[in-house]
Amino acid sequence: MMNQSKMRYVYALIIVGGATVLARLLLPHFAPANLVMIYLLAVVLISSKFGRGPAVVASLVSVCIFDFFCIEPYLTFAVSDSQYLLTFGVMLTTALVISNLTATAQEQADRATKKEQQTALLYSFSRELADVPNLCALAEMARRHISQLIDTNAEVIISDPARESFSTTVSTKSSLAQADRDLIEQAFSEAKEPDFKISHSTKVIPLKGSASAARVLGIVVVPQSLSKCDSEQLKTLEAFINQLATACERTRLSSENEQARVQVKSEQLRSSLLSSISHDLRTPLATITGAASGIMEAGAGVNLAECRELATEIFNESRRLNRLVGNLLDMTRVESGALEIHKEPQPVDEIIGSAISYFFEQLESRAVETEIPDDLPMISGDAVLIQQLLINLMENAFKYTPPDSPLLFKATCDAGFVTIELSDRGPGIPEEFRNQIFQKFVRATNKTSASGAGLGLAICQGIVEAHGGKLGVKERAGGGATFWFTLPVCDSRSISGEPPKTDSALEAQRQNA
Repeated sequence: MMNQSKMRYVYALIIVGGATVLARLLLPHFAPANLVMIYLLAVVLISSKFGRGPAVVASLVSVCIFDFFCIEPYLTFAVSDSQYLLTFGVMLTTALVISNLTATAQEQADRATKKEQQTALLYSFSRELADVPNLCALAEMARRHISQLIDTNAEVIISDPARESFSTTVSTKSSLAQADRDLIEQAFSEAKEPDFKISHSTKVIPLKGSASAARVLGIVVVPQSLSKCDSEQLKTLEAFINQLATACERTRLSSENEQARVQVKSEQLRSSLLSSISHDLRTPLATITGAASGIMEAGAGVNLAECRELATEIFNESRRLNRLVGNLLDMTRVESGALEIHKEPQPVDEIIGSAISYFFEQLESRAVETEIPDDLPMISGDAVLIQQLLINLMENAFKYTPPDSPLLFKATCDAGFVTIELSDRGPGIPEEFRNQIFQKFVRATNKTSASGAGLGLAICQGIVEAHGGKLGVKERAGGGATFWFTLPVCDSRSISGEPPKTDSALEAQRQNA
């Protein structure tokens, strides 16, 4: 920095020397008084380029050199005509005034430019504050902007209320020693407040929010102090600090609000889960306990027919309890993304047939119809999960339709997807309720006594989406509801890694078959 200041004076003398050479060359053609303008021009150039100090030196040196080289007798400071003394005085005065005015104007322009840059930096800082996701990102962003403003390394340390410690962002070439960090951590733990007055000797600036006046939110550390900053930089830095403190407080409050919201939501889900499954768990357990107790109390005089009937109740309620627990586990896997899909070619008629056979006893009083084309292609999916999907849909139909109402399975193929429909003749589902029934813990309002935790359709949604299909419900003509879902058509080349067939190729394959 010192060398640069000295070089300004050297450059000023070089410019004066160049003006002297030019004046000496023009001396035979112009009067000496006219050559004064060359030196004045040099002074203007020096004052605008190098500032007030070099301009004043150039003004004094210009008068001496002009007398030495351009006024008779040459190469001496003597003056043959006393009138030149007035010329020298006017030249010196004019040069000093011009140098002062030019330097002042240049300093004002530099301050305006610097102020504009600081304002732009402050605006950029304010704009980026709105997009900061967490305290760590806020500290990094603030460190970058503050270091750019004060033109030296700075460290931003923000307290972490979750760990009752501090999270810090430290640059690669940080000058913050470990001992200083220990003192900072101690200051945070003891809730000490450093001096809030920002001056040229400041090294530690505290961050305080309006809602937490008794505790420091964080600090800004400047290891080399602020000795190189001017008053404008200190004012802008103060604006930075105020905005940073407000942003820290807002981010912390937002994080606390989010945690409170998540906690309330978790409590609501927990309450919904407990209220939904408490009855459904208690009912099969009570039935199983009662049937087992009846067998035990009968002792040696137990009737074989009654024993078989009680054993059947135990078996049915055990399956029901197993499906309920299985639904809970499946819902957990769906939400956590741990649902594993093992896609294999699956014939639609066999999958529907296995689901129907699963409810053989429940279907004794119902008529089941199927409409499955003979040329329907196989689907690509997980047999176990698709069967579970159909079982959940059928169990939902059993709960909300009359026990003697018919069911209809229908399958069609279009645009590389197979659509499977399950239609019933129940009360149907209101249009405003159709988008809600696939959510967790939601059950139809037209039959509140129906058992279940409200997870079956939510699991169906997760299974279908995991296969790349869609699930929905619509009104059935003549009354009832139709649940439908789509699954991709199986393509042997897609399983082996080859590109899948287009829709036209699939159509040609069906025609050839």
